[in-house]
Amino acid sequence: MKAIIFAGGTGTRLWPLSRKKSPKQFEKLVGNRSTLQLAVDRLLPDFKYSDIHISTNNKYTNLVMEQLPEIPKANYILEPVKKDT
Repeated sequence: MKAIIFAGGTGTRLWPLSRKKSPKQFEKLVGNRSTLQLAVDRLLPDFKYSDIHISTNNKYTNLVMEQLPEIPKANYILEPVKKDT
C-alpha cells in the first residue's frame, strides 16, 4: 500500500502567516514541525518512508526536500503548474 500527501496549495487562506513562497503546509503552526511533517509523522506507524509519496508544485520541491529528506525524490509527484489538486 502507498500513501499520497497532497502538498501543492499556495496557502492563501492563511495569509499573512503563509505566503506563495512558503505556503501553510511548510509552516510550523503547532509545535516545531510543519503541517507537512506532521502529516508524514501520522503515517509512519503504518508506512515506510519509501511508501509515502508527496504531490506538490514544482516550485516547492526544495521545501519538500528540506523538510522531508527521508522521502525518496522518486516519490515526488510534481505538477509543472497549479492545477488545484
